[in-house]
Amino acid sequence: MVSADHHPDGGSFERLMREAEQAAKGDEDLKQRLLTERVVREFVKRLVQEPEAAVNYEISVLGFHVPKRYRTKPPPHAADDHHDHHQKKKRHFEQIINKKSSSSSIVTQEPKKQQRQKKRRKITNRTRAAAGAQVIEVVPEMPERFKNKIEEMGGSKVVLVIQKKLMMCDTTDRHNRFSIPIGKIKNDFLEAEEKERLIDRGEAIEDVKLIQPCVSTVNVRLKKWDMDSSYTFNLTRTWYKEAVCNTANQLEIGSRMQLYAFRLEHNNNELCFALVNLDLVNN
Repeated sequence: MVSADHHPDGGSFERLMREAEQAAKGDEDLKQRLLTERVVREFVKRLVQEPEAAVNYEISVLGFHVPKRYRTKPPPHAADDHHDHHQKKKRHFEQIINKKSSSSSIVTQEPKKQQRQKKRRKITNRTRAAAGAQVIEVVPEMPERFKNKIEEMGGSKVVLVIQKKLMMCDTTDRHNRFSIPIGKIKNDFLEAEEKERLIDRGEAIEDVKLIQPCVSTVNVRLKKWDMDSSYTFNLTRTWYKEAVCNTANQLEIGSRMQLYAFRLEHNNNELCFALVNLDLVNN
């Protein structure tokens, strides 16, 4: 608390007291608090403008002067500690900023990464679904009329070669073929001599008997066609003219087909085929 017994130079203390009394309006505690605040404010002002005058003001108001050598000074290492502390806080702040920036970058890039992962998962799922569909594909049993026709011809050793939907190339005059992709072949239907003839020597097997969906018989050619990195077997020659053009067979793009192979043991184990239109059977 500041005492009224001390008189600052120039009568400033008395002026400050009068101002404090007027502002306090009889409240002694408020007057002392206001007077203290004004004295400190006046001292700081003089300290900045006139250091020597500030010392005189200090003596007149406080009643004594605090020599510089007794004023509190930070220890010699305090400045270094303060600087180190400041640098640590700065580094810590920069780490936080960098971490947030990195996190922001990750968040920004995450959608693209997730899109790529989703795309890969979709492709994988589609591949698995296709593979699963191939594994669990429903294979209807051969209709009775085809069994009867094969028995009538003296056939045996019946195996399912392929089940597929007709493509455009299976139904056009220009292509004139029923394709048998090796990747879709369900059972081995060729004997060793036939494989050597078709695959190794590239020769065709002529006059292969084919039971059509309408159960009448025509002769076709079985031949291997080379692809870019693989090959496929095809039924050709009279395919379009005899099979596709026969409206009783109802061979259209998308028709679900089964191709069976069987043997005529009484005729030197001759290779024959039976073509079933599953859509025609169901209708």
